[in-house]
Amino acid sequence: MDVRFLRSRDSLRAAVLDLTTETPIADVTASAVCQRAGVTRDTFYRHAESPLDLLAEALADEIAEVMDGLPGQRTIGDGERALIEHVHRRSAVYRNTMHPLLAGPVRANLDRMIRRGLQTWAGLHPRILPPAFADDPQALELAVAYAAGGTVGAIEEWLRRGDDDIDRAVRLILAASPEWWLR
Repeated sequence: MDVRFLRSRDSLRAAVLDLTTETPIADVTASAVCQRAGVTRDTFYRHAESPLDLLAEALADEIAEVMDGLPGQRTIGDGERALIEHVHRRSAVYRNTMHPLLAGPVRANLDRMIRRGLQTWAGLHPRILPPAFADDPQALELAVAYAAGGTVGAIEEWLRRGDDDIDRAVRLILAASPEWWLR
């Protein structure tokens, strides 16, 4: 990829993350992102359709880095902790995308990345799967969707309450999870 393209993309992502730390995403304009990033509107629109889409992509890349570490984790709780630590680091950004739930693209990317992580975990640890899921890929997809949706909902509730206790969030999310994920 072109170095200038990457530099512009990184500047735009840093700008939208910075602005959304301070301001609800609904109030962040393309012009404000451009001004903060030091790029033109034309450059902005070569990278994203809106500040919200740009923000969702930036957060998705950060979550992907978290999920890429999953194969090295000893337990699924370690992966859950890494995810919650990411959300905590970006809590102002996530809270500024909620009205009262996470904005669609941010929520969808979070759900997609959690699903990817759970599929990876199941692939790395097939022995944890109950027979109904081990022999039926569609059933496993359903279980993964259920777990990802529940995790996103729990993260939204945690953010809404303004709770900063990472240990408690991880403990409660894992307690609400089916035991077979924790084997």
